[in-house]
Amino acid sequence: MTRRIDRALEQSGLPALERSVWVEVDVDRLTANAEALCSLAEPAAFGAVVKADGYGHGLEMAGRCAVAGGARWLCVADSAEATRLRDDGYEGQIFVLYPVPPATLPHMARLGVDVTVGSLDDVATLATSLDAEEPPLAVHVEIDTGMTRGGVAPEDAVTAAAGISEAPTTILAGVWTHLAAPENPGTTSVQLSRFDSVLSQLTAAGIDPRAVHVAASGGLLATDTSGQALVRPGLALYGVHPGAGDPLPPSVAPALAVRAHPVRVAEVPPRTAVGYAGTWIAERPSVIATLPVGYADGWSRNSSPGGSVLVEGERAPLVGRVSSDSLTVDVTGIAGIGPDSEFTLLGKDGDDEITADTVAEVRRTISWEVLQQLGGRMARVYTSNGTPVALRPESSVMVTMAPGFDIPSY
Repeated sequence: MTRRIDRALEQSGLPALERSVWVEVDVDRLTANAEALCSLAEPAAFGAVVKADGYGHGLEMAGRCAVAGGARWLCVADSAEATRLRDDGYEGQIFVLYPVPPATLPHMARLGVDVTVGSLDDVATLATSLDAEEPPLAVHVEIDTGMTRGGVAPEDAVTAAAGISEAPTTILAGVWTHLAAPENPGTTSVQLSRFDSVLSQLTAAGIDPRAVHVAASGGLLATDTSGQALVRPGLALYGVHPGAGDPLPPSVAPALAVRAHPVRVAEVPPRTAVGYAGTWIAERPSVIATLPVGYADGWSRNSSPGGSVLVEGERAPLVGRVSSDSLTVDVTGIAGIGPDSEFTLLGKDGDDEITADTVAEVRRTISWEVLQQLGGRMARVYTSNGTPVALRPESSVMVTMAPGFDIPSY
């Protein structure tokens, strides 16, 4: 495909890019994904996980699309992400998935953000970090049912929940756990049994757990979530299957692509070494395109050899080592390659597609990492019906809207 991104942005009334590489996000697709997952989650509320810059899609726009699609909660990893959502105008429910530093607890209370505790020490810290004159802080107790990453031991759950319920500065807002292997029915059954036992103990102690939640993407697709108040899909929201349970709804599909224009297209003679240490040497007269994206942008060195890109309706292999700010592609034999050619490193181009799973397989990692490592140095170009409608410039969190675009709203 040949399409100068700068001309497309100019026609939409948006600024030009600083670099000829960008992350392109289809806001219509992302909103439709949220709608489909909301329906699948019912009667549980859909809590969209928008941590890690919305899995590379951009925190604020991912949150807006999720809420426009019916999400009633937004889930983040830390207090900074929660603050960004409030600064963006989101007034709904936010849940921080990891314990926050004690110094940020009063700020979270003032913002009306729900936090979590994962130990009795965390519960004790609440008592010394909060002021009774401030709004009470909503707190969820995580139970370690087998993930062994965080959470209160099951035998300490009643003590933790009671301490939060009885304190004047906190409100027990939920009890939750996280599945370690939703693709494994045996492991999941053990975790759910431990969690159900904790809930029974809380009930016997006269403690209302309020919002009960267990399932993330894999749990939503692989387990019965009807007894949960909330589910927390992350990867599935972005159109990628987590490798557990049923297929995604047919209307759910990836919303993101990574695209670039070449900064150099050069003919090289046989026996020419390409890249650091000359790990790839041309065996014939070759044409090498240089793209301005590298491991500093989250495009791992493990992408080459083995990775490929789409250009002019064909696949072309990455050759040589990926550099900090660039990578090289062998486009020999592909007609029409020039400075206006649009290369797709991730996403669809015509009838072909490079998926996050495909990239992850080459890198010997997982699709979560592929998406979440997409760096902030790459601009986010938001499209609707193929037209740019908003832009988050390089190394920025501020989104500029195209004139007349009706942005998904909270």
